[in-house]
Amino acid sequence: MAAPHVSLLADASFQAPLDVTFGSGLPSQASVEWRFGDGEQGSGTSVHHIFYLPGRYTVEVSMSLGGHQYRATIPVEVRSSGPERAAAVVLLDDTGLSLALGSQGSVVYAPATPRFVLDGQVVGGARQPLRAGTHSVQVTVRGASGTLEHQVSFQSGPVQRRPDYDAEVVRLTNQARAAGWDCARQANVGPSRPPLTENAQLAAAARAQSSGMALNGYFDHRSAVDGSLPDARIRASGYLPARDAENIAAGQLSPQEVVTAWLKSPGHCANIMGDYREIGVSYVHLEGSRSLDYWTQEFGTQGAVAGS
Repeated sequence: MAAPHVSLLADASFQAPLDVTFGSGLPSQASVEWRFGDGEQGSGTSVHHIFYLPGRYTVEVSMSLGGHQYRATIPVEVRSSGPERAAAVVLLDDTGLSLALGSQGSVVYAPATPRFVLDGQVVGGARQPLRAGTHSVQVTVRGASGTLEHQVSFQSGPVQRRPDYDAEVVRLTNQARAAGWDCARQANVGPSRPPLTENAQLAAAARAQSSGMALNGYFDHRSAVDGSLPDARIRASGYLPARDAENIAAGQLSPQEVVTAWLKSPGHCANIMGDYREIGVSYVHLEGSRSLDYWTQEFGTQGAVAGS
């Protein structure tokens, strides 16, 4: 019998707190014991473990199957994410009148459950209805250094959505990929790329950005609603990316116009033609806003970085 292949899956950043999946490569009837190097232990052919503190760890594995004994070690270096801090992610939807909440972007070096207060009322992270107007969200988490708090305020209100526009942006994006659009030559002379599959979680992140821009008067990848960047919004939606990217636009009147503009822009074009598997799109319109029409594409490939 060949020796088992011990592996790990973790976020590419390897920053604390780091959630790791360890695998032994053995069938379920095997006996596998894990010592994670931080005082914790686990058992099973595949296990999850969170390293809350940055540092260098040596994971020891003892395996037994059919009278054969195996041992292995895995070095894990967990990088610091900086000082502990709390953060909130506000995922507005494409009606502008509901939200979901997350704490992605927080840095907490201890097991922690975030507590959210919306307009003075304790709520969970699940989607909540909103009235039009100004709102505040406070997130509180208990970290290794004590209680961490952060508060944001933002505007909500009705926006107009066009699911047919979203679908057409996806179609035009995949059309460019299939045709082998070359971003540098601005012609269909490159290799074709596989189509992107629509993903509901990426779409939720896109809706948060389009509605946030329309209702809160900004045009930037960093949200003026909560200060979040695209990766935090994507993770708050429940999507766990190995890599991700975001395109935004404002003022274009049609899917064809916006995709054409993105394809003419080197950075945006690189995302459209990039090594991604899934996509989420959101268009919203808001009368009286600065640009009237707002567009967001989120790109992602799920999974984690593997090692052994």
